[in-house]
Amino acid sequence: VRAVREGTAGRLLVETPEGTWAARALINATGTWDRPFWPRYPGQETFRGRQLHTAQYPGPEAFAGLRVVVVGGGASGTQHLMELAPYAAATTWVTRREPVFREGPFTEDVGREAVALVEERVRQGLPPKSVVSVTGLPLNDAVRQAIADGVLDRQPMFDRITPEGVAWNDGRRVDADVILWATGFRAAIDHL
Repeated sequence: VRAVREGTAGRLLVETPEGTWAARALINATGTWDRPFWPRYPGQETFRGRQLHTAQYPGPEAFAGLRVVVVGGGASGTQHLMELAPYAAATTWVTRREPVFREGPFTEDVGREAVALVEERVRQGLPPKSVVSVTGLPLNDAVRQAIADGVLDRQPMFDRITPEGVAWNDGRRVDADVILWATGFRAAIDHL
């Protein structure tokens, strides 16, 4: 699909290389994986190290011997951190909110409850929250071990980025070679 435009009689015109179709409804199932979200933080452009998003994650070996700050409180943040930590010289995990870990399997009922929470918020005219805010992070044996090993030792979000790393207003600093943004994606809907 190249474009979707308003048609006549309540129809949508769906333009493709093979022709144009008129439709009463359209299901956009394009996903979000090609629109990584990069938050902006003061000093970000001064950082001398490498910044990348999990969309460009090259594998854990690329972090061998490096000091890595992983930004993000979702499953991708924890999973990437746990994978690269054995290779890195040091890791720091920062999130905007304290992570909430969820015991037990993610069943159909748990999924329905998460969808209901999102729907309730949207019906109130509020934007939906992040997925992890309604599902929590799964607490399995690997996560328990990473917590015990100090790998998943969450720090609050830093206030600024410096040429050497990240800093908080209370004077704390962490030197880093890499900032890995595990900050999610935005909907790929430009064609609409």
